[in-house]
Amino acid sequence: MRIPCPAMLPYRIFLIVISLFIMLPAKSQEVLDSARYKPDFWHSQAVRISTVPVVLFAGSAALWGERKNVRELRNRYIPTFRYHFDDYMQYVPALAVFGLNAAGVKGKNHLGRAFVSYAFSAAIMGTVVNGIKYTAKVERPDGSERNSFPSGHTANSFMNATFLHKEYGQYRHPLYSVAGYTLATGTAIGRQLNNRHWVSDVLAGAGIGILATELGYIIVDKIYKDKGARPVIHQDPIPIDGKPSFIEIRMGYAVATTKDLTGNVNGISAKRGFNMGAEGAWFFHRNVGAGAEFAFTSFPINDDGLLITDPDVAEISDGHYTQPMGIRYLHAGPFFSIPLPKNWFITGKILAGSSLGSDGNVMLRLNEDWRELLERNDFPYLRYKPEGTFSWSTGLGIQKRISRNIGIKAYGAYFDSDHDFNIDIVDDVTDDGKFLFKQIGQEKVRFNHFTFGLGLTAFLW
Repeated sequence: MRIPCPAMLPYRIFLIVISLFIMLPAKSQEVLDSARYKPDFWHSQAVRISTVPVVLFAGSAALWGERKNVRELRNRYIPTFRYHFDDYMQYVPALAVFGLNAAGVKGKNHLGRAFVSYAFSAAIMGTVVNGIKYTAKVERPDGSERNSFPSGHTANSFMNATFLHKEYGQYRHPLYSVAGYTLATGTAIGRQLNNRHWVSDVLAGAGIGILATELGYIIVDKIYKDKGARPVIHQDPIPIDGKPSFIEIRMGYAVATTKDLTGNVNGISAKRGFNMGAEGAWFFHRNVGAGAEFAFTSFPINDDGLLITDPDVAEISDGHYTQPMGIRYLHAGPFFSIPLPKNWFITGKILAGSSLGSDGNVMLRLNEDWRELLERNDFPYLRYKPEGTFSWSTGLGIQKRISRNIGIKAYGAYFDSDHDFNIDIVDDVTDDGKFLFKQIGQEKVRFNHFTFGLGLTAFLW
């Protein structure tokens, strides 16, 4: 008998629950639609309502094993971040819907029908989130409780953003949708910055929030039918020569390509990591545009071969570890798009700009006596400081537009940057606990790597 892996048990529970919520409404709608017409797979309702959530669920599952590495970035650079804007930002898109109605700006539905749709969405979202939370019992990153997965704040914020999207983004202008999902993304990021959730929690929460709203609207559409729905303002098809300007967020894996990273130099190596970023472009022609990207790549470090021979280190330490190596990129340049039949696109880019590395340390794990004496678990011994440099990137993608303003992209990209790393060793500690370093050398590291993953695109036609 195979025993399921405990680490993935929350996902097994999660996927069972989500599958029921996806399949049952889609199946009933299929029976109703069969009398009229049978759409192809890509235009079926099941695909329309579930594609974006499924991509988010897949990203959550893929990053389950990397969540501590992602959290490490927060702990290294902003360990004391405590700004609880996420507690309030999650509600803004829903308040915008009711505020716009109160101001006389008409949305897709009359206020009563919109409120009922929202109520059904909230009931579905709350049931799924809390059902999984208190069954999976995943510990929060700050160790405070065992109800981390999935993120309720994120689910609520994306439910509210989708509510704004359906009432105003689809009906009046897509910028309503962009604003709503930007606020929702800010809430998700805030949950991680405040150390309340793992990256896998917020991705799953986002998927649940979107799916809950879609299901809520399906239920209300069956109850109300045409009652309470306003007529379409105008037919707004995408023209044949439509210029696919966009903004996009993406996340994926990174694979090192140079021996400077993979070759176990000085007992240290890095082979695989993760990449995340955002990009956008304005297209002045249906095939060519100009834009920029902000990306970050981080490689966990294997330092098993690193030998520290200082006898003083052996006296105070039980071992060592090296903090992940990360580089951020800010690039600009031309973007390309080639439309294909059935709303597929081939995309490309050639960009250049600057890259800047984050400082990191070789940390000594203090033994029990020194932990008590210094009142800390580890101690920085060596520090690496990468200098900024010129860098460039290029990439290709295959993209499917699944609605008028939303697309899913599978991408591959290559980043090239060569950094001078200054190597420092701890020299002294001040009375207030600040570590002082002195430089002992410099090395050039070619930080070249491939990345591949998925992106979520918002088109600004």
